[in-house]
Amino acid sequence: MLGAFDVILVLAGDPDASSEPLALLADQVASTFHRQVAPSVITTGCCHHSLDLFPGRTEAQCLRDLLISRDVPEGNIFCEELSGDLVGRILYSQQVLLEPCSWYYPTVFCPGTEAPGLREAIERCFGDAFTVSWQPCLANFSSRHDADLREVANLADHNLTDRDSLIARAKPVRARGLPRASS
Repeated sequence: MLGAFDVILVLAGDPDASSEPLALLADQVASTFHRQVAPSVITTGCCHHSLDLFPGRTEAQCLRDLLISRDVPEGNIFCEELSGDLVGRILYSQQVLLEPCSWYYPTVFCPGTEAPGLREAIERCFGDAFTVSWQPCLANFSSRHDADLREVANLADHNLTDRDSLIARAKPVRARGLPRASS
């Protein structure tokens, strides 16, 4: 399956780099990368921290660092850091990385998408230009991630391919200021 996909897209994250589900997700993503399924990885997510005190680490950066520690080269990892929820992860990964790089064949990690109709709802958010494939994901994420999945499932009756509609439904990021890169 050498290079069968343009990119590995991770639609989950956690601002706590020591979280067990995040470590399990990093193991799975790194293993998939090392099998040369795709040449690049996109990590997604800003922080969902509800306090004004923000340590400057986004969910995307936390997962990126875990992937680097698992021998995924830093130059092969791209971070989407604008999103505040799953709708935003889908929307901004398209706007910021997938479309500009002409990556229309992503293989996706998104915990909890085994429920009937959920993957189809997410695929509709990508639109007809994308051919989405799914990777099995063993990690169990937070109740916040589960709420994001329910929100996408509830969008099934809406026009999910309309960019303006997705922008209106994406939750704003609550952290102030720009994230800073890790050293």
